[in-house]
Amino acid sequence: MRREEVDGTETQDQDRLNYFYNWMFNDPWYSGLSLGWERDPIRELDNRYTAGLLLGRDVFDDSHRFLTIFADVGYSDERIGGLSEGGAVGFWNLRYEHEFWPGVDFFHRQDFTQQFYGLDNLILKTASGFQLEFFDDFYTNISYRYDYETEAAEGASKDDSTLQLGIGYEF
Repeated sequence: MRREEVDGTETQDQDRLNYFYNWMFNDPWYSGLSLGWERDPIRELDNRYTAGLLLGRDVFDDSHRFLTIFADVGYSDERIGGLSEGGAVGFWNLRYEHEFWPGVDFFHRQDFTQQFYGLDNLILKTASGFQLEFFDDFYTNISYRYDYETEAAEGASKDDSTLQLGIGYEF
């Protein structure tokens, strides 16, 4: 969820939920299922649903670092600017984590989505930052998020960036 207001004007109102189920079939290779939903009324995105099948590989996974990549093909249905469209999509995802010191981790996530219908839109979403453990399984993070679409809604900016501070619990 992203919410922001500047001088009484709402500038961010986004919600996004992703779910990935992975099944390791030949370590380090895996296959799986992806599901996603998002909305952003400021950019006139009423909703976007996606579902797909993925194939991925853990490049490395040890006690100090983790890198996985996967490609995904699926279907997307969206309502943007009052118009509904749906069709085939391709995804490419990367997840990287690196522990610099105990309790201090760097992370980077990037998601590319290519829509092969309508306006043939390419969507990029990235987040990079640091996660700092401060008490048992509680942590705080600071991250920079960048989003870009080649075919944004009419009148909306193609890109968006946010400096974000968060608090969480790992279980």
